[in-house]
Amino acid sequence: MSDQKVTLKPGKEKALRNRHPWIFSGAVDSMPAFENGEILPVYSASGEFLAKAYFHPENSICGRVLTFIDEPIENAIDQRITEAIALRERMFDREKTNCFRLINAEGDGLPGLIIDIYDDLAVVQINTHGMHRLKPLIVEKLKAKLKLRGIFEKSHSAARRQEGLSDSLGSLYGECPKEMLVKENSVLFLVAIEEGQKTGFFLDQREMRQLIYRLSKSKRVLNCFSYTGGFSLFALKGGAEFVTSIDNSEGACRYAMENTLLNHIPLSQHEVIKADVFDYLKSPKQPFDIVILDPPAFAKKRQDVNAACHGYKEINRRILEIMSPDSYLLTCSCSHFIDEDLFQQVVFQAAIEAKRDAVICSRHIQAADHPVSLFHPEGKYLKGLLLHIS
Repeated sequence: MSDQKVTLKPGKEKALRNRHPWIFSGAVDSMPAFENGEILPVYSASGEFLAKAYFHPENSICGRVLTFIDEPIENAIDQRITEAIALRERMFDREKTNCFRLINAEGDGLPGLIIDIYDDLAVVQINTHGMHRLKPLIVEKLKAKLKLRGIFEKSHSAARRQEGLSDSLGSLYGECPKEMLVKENSVLFLVAIEEGQKTGFFLDQREMRQLIYRLSKSKRVLNCFSYTGGFSLFALKGGAEFVTSIDNSEGACRYAMENTLLNHIPLSQHEVIKADVFDYLKSPKQPFDIVILDPPAFAKKRQDVNAACHGYKEINRRILEIMSPDSYLLTCSCSHFIDEDLFQQVVFQAAIEAKRDAVICSRHIQAADHPVSLFHPEGKYLKGLLLHIS
């Protein structure tokens, strides 16, 4: 047996036998000298093959599994991408929706990799050394399996910096425009590929935007942290009487107005305000029937949790205080380190302080193109509560 292998400590193989894709440094008994991101076979203390994973010895999650079968890595990558494409082809009518997530990291068996599709452009986000080393293979497979105009890399994250990787932004293949016109459930959006947040659009809220669409007829809607107007446009398409969108980014506000006009909706129905949401809520201009609160992550690392909980409670309290009777609040958190139970507790405390009655009508509906592995529940990061306020 080759010495180029990782051996786990006795009794530490259970997680891999249960197909969890992470290997923690404390579980490792021995490993050879290797370059960051190198792929190595993993064995139990008794010599049983368990997986092939790429490794970074300086991280607490030192290994991430690419396959639990003793097979060539190229075969594993090929199969993962083929399966992901087939799954998405069953999900969407491309005449109505042509923007979606193709690869959702561990959810599609490719840890450290995000690929979003905007019509015929693939936007790739790579967050680990191991996936960085596999980038040429990923590009080759995408070119072979999809009819793409271009492949654009947009890799900038705290995770990359923890891996010792610098940001990477640029074309990997073909023509990569800075903007793309896409459709989500027949609503048009101009997406800023290079300058926008994430890969350009918040694809993970697709199902919740549909929920707001169904609730919005004749309603007054406030969309906080509105970005380029995703929830706002679905509310307007659903027959909202009037929508106010608040975002602190001038560029996002400009796109929100452009997207309104793209969908043949008059700007007289959609007020877009560049402002800090906390400041705006000190003196809102009118009561609202529906409020969407989908802020950026308040907790980007575990040490931020207490401060983040205070921030979530404060902003939810302020919103609950100004809401009309018989109204709805969709409140969300994408902070990975705040789980569903803790988030619900924070919103509960906000309702107590605001002296408002609230019932949970729905929770976040996971978009089907953002699968979470049954063996890796940590992959679920976005949570949301639809509350009826009385």
